[in-house]
Amino acid sequence: MTGQTLNRSSAGIMVLIIPIAFGIVILYKLWPALLGLTVLIISWKTWQNYQWQKWCQQVNPYFNNLVTENRGYLTPLDLSLKANLSPQAAKAFLERKSEEYGVKPQEIPDKGVVYYFPTASALGRIFDDSEPLGDLETEDTSASNTAELATTASVPKDSSTPSFKEITQLAKQTQEATSSVVESQKTKIKNMNQAELAKRLDVNSSTVGRNKIKPESDFAMWSQSKDPEGIAWKYLEATNEFAPAEID
Repeated sequence: MTGQTLNRSSAGIMVLIIPIAFGIVILYKLWPALLGLTVLIISWKTWQNYQWQKWCQQVNPYFNNLVTENRGYLTPLDLSLKANLSPQAAKAFLERKSEEYGVKPQEIPDKGVVYYFPTASALGRIFDDSEPLGDLETEDTSASNTAELATTASVPKDSSTPSFKEITQLAKQTQEATSSVVESQKTKIKNMNQAELAKRLDVNSSTVGRNKIKPESDFAMWSQSKDPEGIAWKYLEATNEFAPAEID
């Protein structure tokens, strides 16, 4: 019985040893070919990177100019016309650039595929046109003071208990005064571009870009939830700007 068990164990070990030994022999015979294949792959990758860097040196000036002019937005057609490239080459270049920047192209109706590159050169010019923070703080203070004055003026001076009619009238007057202040504040806020609105909503510019292609009512509700003053915004495609919107 013991002899049969040993024979079975020996047979199992041989079943494992034979494939391992066969693999070692093949590896020993083929290692020069495998080494050559590895060197060939590394050389091909290095050559591709060299060609890409060389191509970038030629196309990057046109690419950077377009990014600055279009405030980060770029299409394959723009690059094709500017750099005198074929549409396929322009698209391949932008796809490789989008991988480097970590961005994804967006499909926009009537415009096709649009790439957005939030570079420092593009954002610098946008922020130069933005208003100082002090002006916004002054407007906030003015709005608060106006609301307080409107509320104080609408409170009755009679110390006696007001009737239900007086309470209703007081609430209506307060609501109208608050609405007029909010509307006045909205008129003071000018239209904003994407970077300015992203700064106001305290989100990334790419986040605004993803949400602006949603239905207008969805974008308005989303922007209102982010706005520090509870103002809803809408996207004006004709001017590529954002303006205060009304939500029913």
